[in-house]
Amino acid sequence: MRKTALLLSALALSTLPLAACGGGAEDAPAQDPAPTAAEDTVREDAPEEVSDGGGEPAAEEPEASVAEEEPEASSAEESEASAGGPAAEDTVIPAEAVADPPQEVGEFSLMDGSGPAHMYSHAEESILISVDSTVLSSEYETLAEEIATDNAPAGTGSCGTNESGSSIVCYQRTEDGVITVTAIPEEISLEDTVAFVDQYAEQAGAA
Repeated sequence: MRKTALLLSALALSTLPLAACGGGAEDAPAQDPAPTAAEDTVREDAPEEVSDGGGEPAAEEPEASVAEEEPEASSAEESEASAGGPAAEDTVIPAEAVADPPQEVGEFSLMDGSGPAHMYSHAEESILISVDSTVLSSEYETLAEEIATDNAPAGTGSCGTNESGSSIVCYQRTEDGVITVTAIPEEISLEDTVAFVDQYAEQAGAA
């Protein structure tokens, strides 16, 4: 009986160290793991989708192309082209054209009649221009001195007014010599007479 009591006492003493060791190893409440940097980082919210009300996106307007229009030729709206100017230097009117002058010269028409002076009348106005087919014996340069006033090149020669200013006179070179074209200043201007003579020389085939 005594041995049994001693044995139980020994067993009780042997368990004390174990209890002491086990008591320190009691399960402590589990601690949450320390938050990581990734968890602490605040995530950026996703961009909100902007609703356009369900409508389709507006189509882009094409860029307006500014095309510069080239200036159109306005020759048709301008005044009628004038005659080509005086004939080239040293050109003359053929002899046959002097004897048989052109029927039409611009707005002038050859009137019926005989004689060395061929009369041209304007289609609408009372204007007469005389082309005298009589060949003069004097040189052109000498004759041109008589019409030095307002002298201007015309046809195969030149036009001007006489000293008194009462007549417009033009001298034209032909194959056989010089002929005379005359007009009245009260009926037609010197400029228009020059235009007539330019056309006359062209129609007559000056070369």
